[in-house]
Amino acid sequence: MMKLKPNLINDRMQNSTERRKHHRAEKPVIIRFRIRPENGQEMASSEWDMVGVNDLSAGGLFFNSSNNIKDGTILDLKIGFSTSAAPVQCTGMVTRVKKQQDTSIFGIAAAFMNIAESEKELINRFINQTVPSHLALSS
Repeated sequence: MMKLKPNLINDRMQNSTERRKHHRAEKPVIIRFRIRPENGQEMASSEWDMVGVNDLSAGGLFFNSSNNIKDGTILDLKIGFSTSAAPVQCTGMVTRVKKQQDTSIFGIAAAFMNIAESEKELINRFINQTVPSHLALSS
């Protein structure tokens, strides 16, 4: 029987449970989003919906909305961390939609597209400030 050192056991346990590429902040963040026009449409709506994000990482986000947004839809996003700083602006593609049972609410997962490295760094800094230090990693 092979003996493993305690830190190897911990590493294996963490790696087997955490399959995500980026660490996530599960602290509420307010974002604004709007649906990007499809090829046949002329302009994006000037109306921005405001929602609280349940889950945020440098790779994407998850939020609840009363809008049933289809997989593959492109969203314009503005992610605000504070009122004193400019919001992170990027686009995201809806990768998963799940209707919440017995409600008219949809859980929307979107992966970031066209996001600058500096914007990813801002998100990572925010996450590192909200996640306990023993869990935070820079992605």
